[in-house]
Amino acid sequence: MGIVALLAAGARCQGNPSVSFEILLPSSVADQAQWMEIGVLPGACLSSAQLGGGVPTSGTVARVAFQKGDTDPPAVGDLAKASYGFAAAARGADCSVLATGCSLVDVTHARDVSIPLTATTTPVGACSAGETCDTGRCIPSLAPGAPSLGAGCSMQLVGAGPLGDPLELSGSDVASAPAVAVTESGFLVGYREYDPGAGVARVTAAAVDAGGGITIGAPATLPSQCPSQDESDALGLAYLGGAGVIVSARPACSGQAGAGMDLLAVDPEGNVQMTSSFQPTAAAVTLSNAHAAALTAAGAGWIALVDQGAASVVGLSGLTTQGKPLPFVTGPGQVLAEVAATDRMVALLAGDGSTLRLQLGAGPSDAGVPYATAGTWGAVAAQNARAYVLGDGGGGSSGGPLVFQAYDLGGSAVSFSGSFTPPGQGAAVRGDVALQGDRVAFAVEQPGSISVVVYDHASTTPTSLRSVLLSDDPRVPAQTNVRDGRLAIAMSDTRLLVAWLTATDLGPDDPVGGYALYACAP
Repeated sequence: MGIVALLAAGARCQGNPSVSFEILLPSSVADQAQWMEIGVLPGACLSSAQLGGGVPTSGTVARVAFQKGDTDPPAVGDLAKASYGFAAAARGADCSVLATGCSLVDVTHARDVSIPLTATTTPVGACSAGETCDTGRCIPSLAPGAPSLGAGCSMQLVGAGPLGDPLELSGSDVASAPAVAVTESGFLVGYREYDPGAGVARVTAAAVDAGGGITIGAPATLPSQCPSQDESDALGLAYLGGAGVIVSARPACSGQAGAGMDLLAVDPEGNVQMTSSFQPTAAAVTLSNAHAAALTAAGAGWIALVDQGAASVVGLSGLTTQGKPLPFVTGPGQVLAEVAATDRMVALLAGDGSTLRLQLGAGPSDAGVPYATAGTWGAVAAQNARAYVLGDGGGGSSGGPLVFQAYDLGGSAVSFSGSFTPPGQGAAVRGDVALQGDRVAFAVEQPGSISVVVYDHASTTPTSLRSVLLSDDPRVPAQTNVRDGRLAIAMSDTRLLVAWLTATDLGPDDPVGGYALYACAP
């Protein structure tokens, strides 16, 4: 028996140094073992019979899996001072369980956890035909062109991973909410980071391909920034016809031009044009957490912004705004302004922290009387002549169900109203909505978790189809520390992307964020 894995930073006790792990693998199965998995169980170990199928997918405090010989395995994460059962399993290339073991350890004082494994009599758990063993779990084959991949919006995980490295200049890092857009080859994810101590802001764009791989472009440093600014708002990102635009609000800066927006070009590979087009405004503007920009033709569309407490919209042509922002809801204290556009209509959503107001029209100037509904936050998406709005129904921190409504251009009332309870725990912090084909999907952040809920028949009478809690899959980056509702969702004909930033103020141990790509085909 020998040591096959050493996790020098496998876990950290809250307030204590790191705890390392040693997995002792029997020599009889050492050559066949390809995957190692560790599960942290609250207070007790499982028997060899209970571990016969490997570390369970539920009931664990944490689970990690990695290839044998990985010199940089994933970390288990923070553990409170207590006793835990540390279960481990060795799996073959086909995911069959070759050896298991469990050690009960109190990490209040312990610094090393050793887990001896015993070979199983008859390995079980091998993947069936059409499945692949990935990170110690059997998943449907993701071979390119596989006809069944995502059929019925199966929400099979295609790929997932972290976003880029943090800015970390002076020790502070303020992150925007992410923005996402569909491209011909996959998706774009855009976000901004700002260091208030150094007075530096940069924009990063990443391209996620249909296979789940990510290419993170070189960050573009924004010009004319100053220290100690409030840059906690979001970005706008839109893409159409082979080109995209990123919009970032710039606060007024002493000795510089007034407040306004930086507009940057971005290509489908995530390359951001280094020089921006600055569009000044009369006062400070902010961009909301989702849907701040939309294109209706190549290089032409709309930007939604909160301008002096009014929800406003301004036309976009290339990297230039057209005219002055036009208020579409001027009531006191508007804190949300979003736009979704199609070739038939523009949907404008405003919110003052208690009421959401939606306007639909062929253009912003002919939008009718707003539809009003309760909501402390909201998000809007549109397709053809139908728009969907997601909100918390005014429940705020009560933890009640979320409410969605469908509206049709030319209608006099809500076309459909429904509600759902997301599968995580606690009140929803914020959510987003995407609409594609005959499906509508909602991404929701709750304390320490993100989920996706999909409905079918979105063009007529929506019916619940599927829900996924991202944290149930160990291949998805952990969302343990997510807070502040910095997330976005987008759908193409065959894929669904969720992206998130961990928080507005990133701590020294916070990852910037992550993404997960799912198969969602007809």
